[in-house]
Amino acid sequence: MRKAGINMDFEAFKNNLMELVIQELDNRGIEDISLKFNTINSPDGMTDRLMVSVGDAKMSMSFRLKEIFTDYENGLDLERCVDRICNTIKANITVIETKEGDVKAFITDYEQVKNHTYLRLVPGTSPVLKEAPHRKFQDTALVVSVHLDSFSDDNGKSVVVVTKPLMEMYGVDEKQLFADAEKNSIEKEPVVFTPLVDMIKNLIDKDEVPSPEEMGIVTYIATNKTGFHGASVVTYPEFLEQATEKMGGSFFMLPSSVHEFILLKDDGKQKAKDLNRMVRNVNETVLEPRDFLSNQCYHYDAKTKVLETGVKYDKAKEKKAGAR
Repeated sequence: MRKAGINMDFEAFKNNLMELVIQELDNRGIEDISLKFNTINSPDGMTDRLMVSVGDAKMSMSFRLKEIFTDYENGLDLERCVDRICNTIKANITVIETKEGDVKAFITDYEQVKNHTYLRLVPGTSPVLKEAPHRKFQDTALVVSVHLDSFSDDNGKSVVVVTKPLMEMYGVDEKQLFADAEKNSIEKEPVVFTPLVDMIKNLIDKDEVPSPEEMGIVTYIATNKTGFHGASVVTYPEFLEQATEKMGGSFFMLPSSVHEFILLKDDGKQKAKDLNRMVRNVNETVLEPRDFLSNQCYHYDAKTKVLETGVKYDKAKEKKAGAR
């Protein structure tokens, strides 16, 4: 078994991983499994996956290779990487064999699906937007996801983004699709505002940008009830009004991930370029690629009721100051 101390590039790692997983499955007596590499269009971009099929089942498991490779580069033994994958395969074989028909029956029936649709915010450059009905939100986009609650497990939620062909099969239009998803999101995943002071300063470089606490800024996290894909709460009809009341006036919105936004009260001292630097720092050093939403902060003016990018707001503010 090759160890983490031996350097391998990504391609060599992929091939070693595939070979060792096949060997380990054979050692465990797990049969009728086929593996292949594939590149998948996911909401966070094109991702390299290890696809695992069970017999003739159409459903399959997939493992994000870049994330496994990152764990390996960070010191995780390759044997442990293989062990994790094989444990997951073993745990889900029965699920795939027994639930495939149930999943197909559920996902193709809108009468069952419509109460499990939710709003989801994805990067504006996401490849899924080529296939999915969506609505632009600044430099991001809103899509509709189906939560397969009955088919999820302890390893995470199973979700499917609604594509145009799927919507057409349902026999509903885009307006109805988004209306149902919005209703479910507001009722089942309401907005949750949580004060945030100490966490932010641990995520930024103090030599580059002063922490919000040091600047005396009111700071909150905005997400939904479960915290899963909670960034979409900023698109709820009453969100800006609720946030204005909570923040006590105008505020900046920092997309810390697809799961949440950080809200900072605008006291007139912040610069969007500094806030954007903070957002980029978190995106590059803390987030998994799948959780990335945007490098751009936004600003909401409580008086004019205008939501725009922070950079656009700063330029308008500077122009107005220069005209005086």
